[in-house]
Amino acid sequence: MKRLILPIFGILIFYSEGIFAMFSPIEVFGDNRFLVPRFLFLFILFLSVYYQSRVAYIYGFVFGFSYDLFFTGVIGIYTVLFPLLVYIALAILKLIHHHVIVVGFLGIILIAVLEWIVYQFNHLIGVTVVDFSTFLTQRLYATLIFNSLFILLLAYPFKMWMTNLRQTHLED
Repeated sequence: MKRLILPIFGILIFYSEGIFAMFSPIEVFGDNRFLVPRFLFLFILFLSVYYQSRVAYIYGFVFGFSYDLFFTGVIGIYTVLFPLLVYIALAILKLIHHHVIVVGFLGIILIAVLEWIVYQFNHLIGVTVVDFSTFLTQRLYATLIFNSLFILLLAYPFKMWMTNLRQTHLED
């Protein structure tokens, strides 16, 4: 039963992104802002840092593929980006401390990279016609603020839960 908690929690986060995405766009100062929840990516990032990187790569690939199937018309972009960005995060974290604030800040930077790559890819294949300045003002900034609030609320509990889960797994 203990081994099912992590996948079930991942599935719940996967579906919660769709629920939170229904509240987007919101109107701020007379302009629409698109809030893109990246809770799943943050979950995978924290999983890689505080639990096991091998498990995070598997989750990144599986949930990236699921994300491609359910939310995008382009199969492969999230399947590749989720594990790749986790790999980059782990490479960076080999050089700096694994403090929860550092991991949260790195998560925000990687979300910006993820959003930018997805935007560039969609722009390249002609799926989007939004110019870059509109992308910045209407989507990227709002997405980063929204996900920063998620990190402020849940980063420490995620860290503690995954650290305890790793300790329990090592004891078994």
